[in-house]
Amino acid sequence: MANCGQWHLEREIGHGAYGVVFLAEGPDGERAAVKVCRRDAIGEERYERELRGAKLYRTIPPQEGLVRMREFVEESWGFYAVMDLADDEFGDRDFALDEYRPKTLADVIEGEKALPLDECVKLGMALAKGLATLQRHHLLHRDIKPGNVIYVGGRPVLSDPGLLVEESEATSLVGTPGYVPPENFTDAASDIYSLGLTLKAASFGRRLEDLDKGPALEADTGAKFFPAWWRILNKATDPVPSRRYRSAKALLKELSSLRVKMRIPSIINILSVMMACGLGVAVYFAISARNMIREKDSQTRDYVERERQETIRSIESMRKNLDADLEPMKRIASIAQELNDLSAKDDAVWSSFRGSYFCHTDESHMQRLKRVEEKDPVCAAKMRGILDEMREIDRKGDENNRRIKALQEKSRDKAVSVQGASERYNQAEMLSMENEKLVKAWLALLERFTEMEDAVEMRK
Repeated sequence: MANCGQWHLEREIGHGAYGVVFLAEGPDGERAAVKVCRRDAIGEERYERELRGAKLYRTIPPQEGLVRMREFVEESWGFYAVMDLADDEFGDRDFALDEYRPKTLADVIEGEKALPLDECVKLGMALAKGLATLQRHHLLHRDIKPGNVIYVGGRPVLSDPGLLVEESEATSLVGTPGYVPPENFTDAASDIYSLGLTLKAASFGRRLEDLDKGPALEADTGAKFFPAWWRILNKATDPVPSRRYRSAKALLKELSSLRVKMRIPSIINILSVMMACGLGVAVYFAISARNMIREKDSQTRDYVERERQETIRSIESMRKNLDADLEPMKRIASIAQELNDLSAKDDAVWSSFRGSYFCHTDESHMQRLKRVEEKDPVCAAKMRGILDEMREIDRKGDENNRRIKALQEKSRDKAVSVQGASERYNQAEMLSMENEKLVKAWLALLERFTEMEDAVEMRK
């Protein structure tokens, strides 16, 4: 076959709407994927659109989650782009050229193999990072799907649209049916929709058209954090664009937060082991690490430094997330204490009230009423009405007091939200204020009862 610069084109491994992709080999035996786009093969309009996109992609520095473009060369007939070659599907580094097949996420899903939740989250973070890079450069991918997620050096990356598409998977300008959002591709939220569907497929171990069958048998749906993961994906794939994440950066933030929460138990175990081992063992490991770094080359030192920085960022992020999680708990505890104080105050006031002013001497009131009735039945009838009102107030106050105690008991519920705790306190406060009014009303009725009794006695 022909050459593109120093790259010998061995065989075609895929093609799409904008060009053909070849497995190529360099003079030193290095292998790569070379995308060839001929002006006369796709037409002037499509060619110019692809050329602009390739030039924009070329300006993006190598980033996690994006396939690397090594070279970009324009020729009189068109252009070619040299990209990193995807891993072989069977993991063979020394594959035969005529047997090579690129490893894609679609191949994993085709075998109904669902990824574990931890791998799904890491996959989502890697692809969200790549998409965030494109969005910073105001680019839309427009064809995110499992077939366009390839593995390079074991790491998942978004490939160039159509880069590794089989003949039966040829795509159009608007992407692959099923992965295209309802509004078509209009802004950043459109790519997020396609990414969300891709992650759902990976999580369920199903092709898009089989998602309605539910997860594959080995899907990690029973994992502790799976509901939180699924809520993130549901938001990413909301049919209404305004309800999705507005950027890949926002999606990445959610995924990173979930990843930190998932790693907390492991970090705690590591810290526990370090504490159990003691300072001597810690010093030993520190010295061993230092010696190892000295013996290794700069690449190893860079790797260790990146891991160290990532650990520091993870711990700092974990601390911030814990602080954020504790803040509502502190507020709930504060509201619960306020409710306890309110309940104690109401109980004291109501108990004091009922223990005085003859609240428990209904029999005494009836005796007084009987004496009045012998002298003035009409007045006694009015006093009986007043006594009935006093009894109703007594009943209502008791009921309010019990409701306040019930709200106080519910405040111990650990699952309550700040809003729920506030609503309970407000209810208790209103009941307590009502009881204060009831006390005043009861005393006013008692005063009227006594005045009417005294008036009858004076006529004696």
